[in-house]
Amino acid sequence: MAKIVLMSDDDGLRRDLRKLVRERGHSMREQPALGLSQANCLCPREPLDAAFLDLSTNGDGGLAVVALARSRMPGIRIAVIDGGRGCDSLNRLARAVSLGADDFMKKPIEVSDAADVLERLGL
Repeated sequence: MAKIVLMSDDDGLRRDLRKLVRERGHSMREQPALGLSQANCLCPREPLDAAFLDLSTNGDGGLAVVALARSRMPGIRIAVIDGGRGCDSLNRLARAVSLGADDFMKKPIEVSDAADVLERLGL
């Protein structure tokens, strides 16, 4: 069973991913806001296996969380989520990958897309 955290203020996304993750036999903690002040959930007593980080919540502040997660838990698998449009969104996703994100999703997210990302992350 993998331990996963989801940082997003999108209630629908949290609901859908929670259901998908639990159906696959994993556990998921949820953090509604994304930011360095909330990133203490990335330092639990037991290491996390994966994190889904919604960059749309705090814009570029989410990129700092990607870097923090990667530095504190080098083996964590990170998928970032972005709901922006155009070049800003693509640049943000590219920067997230350069900081250590393993995969990404664009909103709106279909459950099948999230399932594919879980597969690619080895979960």
